[in-house]
Amino acid sequence: MNDLRPLRDYHDAQPDPAPHDVARMRARLAAHTNAQAAPRGARRRVRPVWGLALAGAVAAGTLAVVQVGGASGDRPGNGPGNGPVRLDSAQTVLLAAAQRAETAPTGTYWHVKTTHNSPDAAVSAEWITLDGRRWTAYRDPAPGPGEAPSEIHRLKGLAPMPVSVLGPKPSLSALLKLPTDPKTLRALAERNTPKGSGPHYVTEALIELLTSQPTTPKARAAAFRALAAMPGVRSLGRTSDPRGRKGAALAFTFTGPKGPTEFRLIVDTGSSQVLARTFTRAKGHAMNSSTIYLSTGWTDEKPRIP
Repeated sequence: MNDLRPLRDYHDAQPDPAPHDVARMRARLAAHTNAQAAPRGARRRVRPVWGLALAGAVAAGTLAVVQVGGASGDRPGNGPGNGPVRLDSAQTVLLAAAQRAETAPTGTYWHVKTTHNSPDAAVSAEWITLDGRRWTAYRDPAPGPGEAPSEIHRLKGLAPMPVSVLGPKPSLSALLKLPTDPKTLRALAERNTPKGSGPHYVTEALIELLTSQPTTPKARAAAFRALAAMPGVRSLGRTSDPRGRKGAALAFTFTGPKGPTEFRLIVDTGSSQVLARTFTRAKGHAMNSSTIYLSTGWTDEKPRIP
């Protein structure tokens, strides 16, 4: 059965969900995504951690609906059939991550926590509930003059998502109803690619579902499988992210009118978490950004200073 149907039914029946309905909605989502119990789950000025466009800072990220602590994607027990994951194949890495992703736990909040690879990097965090409530928070070890070292805010509406399989400014309801078939999901991204976008748009939109945008576990699994079928994806072998966590490195390279561009991911296939992400653009049109994902996924942990 399609795991999106309970959410579709809920939103059709409750166009303006009330807070007391969230528990019922969460239970229906969990029942259709084979959820297991979760163990827990703006650089300055509360920078959003979702929807990072090419013009924004893409980052090396640590995802965690579960605690991600150095699990290696090439160990026995992390791949399909509980066998070792071969890192010489990008498709094998992505498909193993997809298998883990579709049985990931759900929770009360969609939560993303990120930082960057520098000694004084701030930590940013965001939470959103199924009824659309949102909080953002940050902790800055080296605040500037007049800036608070940490803050938390409750906001209205989703953060900007300029890159999405649904096109600009998707709704939460639409994100929760995304298809779980990888070909359908990719076709949706292709159909909603803005005119004039580079050849990397579809790949970036699928990556956003893995690193920042709220959706169901099975839709995230479909994004992994869609990426496995993208041309030009290759494995770079085993590596560590800037925090020393082990994972499989993947590269997606494109050639456009402004020269080559490349996304790189470090994926923990044992947990389906993207640990780090970088984006580079050719010389002359230089851009080199990275983010570390400290947490990504559904959690019951309440919003707080990270």
